[in-house]
Amino acid sequence: MTRARAVDLAAAILAIAIAAGLVFALHTGPTAHGDSTPQRLTIPEPEEPAALFIGDSYTGASTLAEMSYACQAAVRMHWLCDLAAMPGTGYISGGQANRFHIEYLGDSTTFDERVHGLAKRAAPDIVVLDGGRNDKFAPIEDVYDAVRGTIEDIRAAWPAAKIVFVRPRFLQRPSDDCGFDDDFVARLKLDPATGELIVVDPLLSFDSMDTGALVGPDGMHPNADGNKRIAAALVDSLTTQGLAAAR
Repeated sequence: MTRARAVDLAAAILAIAIAAGLVFALHTGPTAHGDSTPQRLTIPEPEEPAALFIGDSYTGASTLAEMSYACQAAVRMHWLCDLAAMPGTGYISGGQANRFHIEYLGDSTTFDERVHGLAKRAAPDIVVLDGGRNDKFAPIEDVYDAVRGTIEDIRAAWPAAKIVFVRPRFLQRPSDDCGFDDDFVARLKLDPATGELIVVDPLLSFDSMDTGALVGPDGMHPNADGNKRIAAALVDSLTTQGLAAAR
């Protein structure tokens, strides 16, 4: 190797060493007190509360779950929506008293019967019970016992969850309380077994309105506009009862 080539090679090696040293210094920098290098802090985003809605076909929607008033209300509250709705069921209906088969869903279950299975996959912060419309055939005292038992099992499955009881009504006749009258609700709220139960009655706000345009072709279930209006009423009821929307 000639002297000139050796000098060039030495210069190249020296340049690489200097560059590597600069990169190392920039990445490590001084760590002692008084370091002026800005440090970027990562602040985790707050998690959205999870809301589990247990209900019937009224709670669900005829198309996508996202179109139900339950999930629309959850979106407005900035909650994650988990919908466990089954047609024709209730606190008693769909259970041992009158179990039936539902296409694509299998055998019907009461709200209480769903809790055990749901507890294996869900960890809700809020549990919303929305049903009772299909329980009118049963004696009201039996319905009361079933509601109380359902709430007790929910508290056992998710001790930290807030429980919301939606007073059942139909949009086309919101004055009908489906047997869940004032005495029923007052007794439920005072029952030690139900704990700090939150009771809402969103459909009562439609009592003085003509709701015909908000009901679907079957004359019972809400249409798309009806689901939107009920969702808004449910959000109003939830916030009035102190449940705040997530930030």
